[in-house]
Amino acid sequence: SSDLTLGLLGTGDYGTASGTGTIIYTDGTKQTFSLAFSDWYSNSAQPGGDILDTFPYHNAQTGRSSNQVSIYYARVPLKAGKSVKYVTLPDVSQGVQSNTVAMHIFAVAVG
Repeated sequence: SSDLTLGLLGTGDYGTASGTGTIIYTDGTKQTFSLAFSDWYSNSAQPGGDILDTFPYHNAQTGRSSNQVSIYYARVPLKAGKSVKYVTLPDVSQGVQSNTVAMHIFAVAVG
């Protein structure tokens, strides 16, 4: 179908996380894409994205935190008539470090 989309669920941490990923199709062709997720505390999706859900609190090491947080949806249009072989995600973090921007991706799907 010509309207297939790569959908991603994720958040940024310590700021908006953005980077470039690559889709590799079964015929060997490639498509690069830009991906950005807002900080989960901002509760505001990046342009072209959506808020999947906003939660009234989250659990922290010190217990329940009353800050609202959001998970976001981002979409990437796929090339018509091609099948995805695999996706290389943006390399935007150096592991989990306090006060360092990181991207957290929870799910990826084609549909």
